[in-house]
Amino acid sequence: MAAVILLLVTMGIVPALVRSKAQSPGNSRPRRVVPTTENSDSKLPPNIAAEMVRYPSPETAFICGPQLKANSPLNPFRWFDSVALSRGKYFGEKTPRVAPVGPMSVSTYTKQWQSTIAGRVAIVKGSAIVVGRGTRFTHDVDANGPAPFDGHLRIRDLSGQEQAVRVRSVESDTQLTLTSTWQFASVNDTVADTFYDNHDAYGANTDYYYLANYYDTALVQYLNYYRTGDPVFLQYARKTADAFWHSQWIGDGTVTEGVNHLPPRSMAFAGLMLRALDGRPEMWDYLDRETRSQFESWVYRHRHDAKLYYDIREDGYAQLYAVMMARVLPNTYPQYANGSLNPRTGTATDGPVKRAAYLSQTEDAAVNFFGRLQRPDGSWRWDADGSANPAEQQRDVEQPFMVGLYLESLILLHQLTPNGETRAKLLNQLTRSVRHLYRDAFEGDHPVTDLPRYRWRCMVYFWGGGTVANPKQYSPPPPSTTANNDPGQITTARHLNSTIHHAFGYVYFATGDRAFKQMGDDVFEASYGDRVDGLHCLADSGKAKDYDMNYRASGRYLAWRLAAEKAK
Repeated sequence: MAAVILLLVTMGIVPALVRSKAQSPGNSRPRRVVPTTENSDSKLPPNIAAEMVRYPSPETAFICGPQLKANSPLNPFRWFDSVALSRGKYFGEKTPRVAPVGPMSVSTYTKQWQSTIAGRVAIVKGSAIVVGRGTRFTHDVDANGPAPFDGHLRIRDLSGQEQAVRVRSVESDTQLTLTSTWQFASVNDTVADTFYDNHDAYGANTDYYYLANYYDTALVQYLNYYRTGDPVFLQYARKTADAFWHSQWIGDGTVTEGVNHLPPRSMAFAGLMLRALDGRPEMWDYLDRETRSQFESWVYRHRHDAKLYYDIREDGYAQLYAVMMARVLPNTYPQYANGSLNPRTGTATDGPVKRAAYLSQTEDAAVNFFGRLQRPDGSWRWDADGSANPAEQQRDVEQPFMVGLYLESLILLHQLTPNGETRAKLLNQLTRSVRHLYRDAFEGDHPVTDLPRYRWRCMVYFWGGGTVANPKQYSPPPPSTTANNDPGQITTARHLNSTIHHAFGYVYFATGDRAFKQMGDDVFEASYGDRVDGLHCLADSGKAKDYDMNYRASGRYLAWRLAAEKAK
């Protein structure tokens, strides 16, 4: 058993065992019961450790989770790796070095607002030279970026209208050149943005960028780098994180409120934490303050409430980032009054105290908030209104894919806490949830009525409860039937498996119960395998949001699954 634990530590699979003394509130060591059942996968090679990713630090291992190296012969689901690498490079090239700045579209937030690049600009009629004052053109405008981020600029004219122009080159932070001359009256001390809306192709470039980062592209590109060792993926990861950090939603660590302030579901902080560990320590001050604020607002102040504050996705993400900070926040880091572009004001030296507070409070929340609100059937339920239409006002419902996001935090906390009683409660919570998701929410055997060779093999979108118009609509949800003769509808449905895969592997590892391996293989094969019906999920749809949703945590399933087998 000691040899197995040592092996798991080197793979980053038991990061709780490598905490520093400053981070460890006690001396208790997490343990798992090694099952005594026969290992049916007897042909596993003895050098399993050589096929596991080794991370540069325990903190990185904690955020990324255990992973198999790309194209490992131990991965029986080869489509998973081929898409990870091919689409990773595709999206790496599509990701801009500079995030667009401008108003969001009505379709996303029901209203528009104005965001502009830094400083003020001036241009003379008949000239192509834009001169800036207090501008940072080299950081805010990229004439050679990928579409739809390539050189778009809007300058506000004397009438207050934004006039669209294109940028040929950026000479400095205070001068750039347009592709054609300015045909309007000369303007001085006006504002500009890089917003562009192509209704036929991409839509608004700000919406396109926002959605592309929704499931944390930087995190996924770091995973690609650590799984392959290919420095191109490291370049993609850094570019992605740096652009997001400078975007209008983070503002180099200045956005703490207002219409650009991100909710937990779209903070994408895991990738930024990895970037902070990878040469950008100036990010820690903001990440700590924002993680603390969001955790307090969405979870901790509501821990005695009778219901989830909003839904388990928002609450779960807030909990997830707080658990991560309980492990990875450095002992010391630079501080800034208002963002990392401003002068440094000092050095925080209370990292150990903050980590201990994060750990204590996330333990409390996991047990006394999330644990208390878990139903006897293993589900979590909440209310959510999509509109004023009673048919879109959800009551007492669960959305399984959202639960998978909360389970990320539960698994990390189960590894991190040294409290045996807490660990037992967390594992009970996790085990009950995974059993429920497979038993109740996975349409494993439901036939596709118009394509009878297929089964749906997908998680339902809603389970339990219903709507104001029909309170029992999803109790249980009616089984899926026709795909309208389109196998693409099956792959779309299987997309809802993407956030849950990892949990099956961890429960198998933690309990040794092979039933969880059977469940996990069934769901994972439906998304990424070729042995049953050859259909997959939307990981290769061409949308970064779909890709990231599948790869942010699913690879952990493969590592947990093998670690459980090796531990026998």
